[in-house]
Amino acid sequence: MDFKTLEEKIDELNHINPNASNAGRERYMRLYHLIYDALLEMESKEVISIFPKEKSLGYLEELLINDGPEFSYTFVFWKRFRFWKKYKIGVCVRGLPICRPLSTDD
Repeated sequence: MDFKTLEEKIDELNHINPNASNAGRERYMRLYHLIYDALLEMESKEVISIFPKEKSLGYLEELLINDGPEFSYTFVFWKRFRFWKKYKIGVCVRGLPICRPLSTDD
């Protein structure tokens, strides 16, 4: 997946209401995992830069599997050399995993 497509998928994810129905929640989770897998691949090919550096993206999968969404942890990522447009992916407290543009007030 290229970065432009990734950005489109992130936008699509953020227009799904996962609480509207079970189908909405399933669609949200499928799309989240598609984005997550693409980011893992991009990370391995060094297409993206990620902060914080001390943990890999794989940590999010461990949180979802072992701790559930009660634990909060996020990574900020951006396309290499395009640091002015950042996104975050993570596991929210008492919520679904997230992937969204980083707003200026975050």
